[in-house]
Amino acid sequence: ASMARIGVFLLLCLAQWLGGGDALFFKFKAGESKCFIELLRKDEVMLITYKSPDQNALPSDLEQQKTHESAILRVTEQEGKQIFEGQADVEGRFAFTALTDGTHNFCWSLHGQTVPGKEYRVHLDIKEGLPEEDHSSIAKQDHLSTMEAKVNKLKQDMKRVQKEQKYFRNREQRFRKTSDSTNFRAQWFSVIQIVGMFLVTALHLSYLRHYFIKKKIV
Repeated sequence: ASMARIGVFLLLCLAQWLGGGDALFFKFKAGESKCFIELLRKDEVMLITYKSPDQNALPSDLEQQKTHESAILRVTEQEGKQIFEGQADVEGRFAFTALTDGTHNFCWSLHGQTVPGKEYRVHLDIKEGLPEEDHSSIAKQDHLSTMEAKVNKLKQDMKRVQKEQKYFRNREQRFRKTSDSTNFRAQWFSVIQIVGMFLVTALHLSYLRHYFIKKKIV
């Protein structure tokens, strides 16, 4: 029984470690933008919990939102295609799903009628997958125990890790193919250089031989 409890404890610790996120804090002014890069997998759900305490609450009226002083987040793929845009409230949460594998740019800027020279603070907590409260709600809906919900979350995290491993294996294979192709071309280039040197040497010897014969040196 004690070994079973230890095993469950280790699984829960691993689930907590895999479910960890990144906490960020930064400041910026009107006309500036703060960007950072995240490596995402296709179909990966990103949850961004934020606080923007230096702005007023986001109004519910859509027309007022167009000129409202607020921070705005834009997410673009490495090719430059925008996949998400969200206007921040004083605090809240954004969620979106990555459409492709690779690096994604997260850029924050100011929107609407801002105060020149005023600094705006943003606190971020970035996580991958469903948050803890979502797993609890799933457990209630499916009549699962807390332990079963933790195990389900662990399974999802393990699948995410497997997808990441597959992605890096594919990148390693592409890199290896590129390296092999480059080495092959370099070898052929060296062979061509050696053959060229032999040809140039033979031409020089032939020229010198004819020159000496013409001058009756030989």
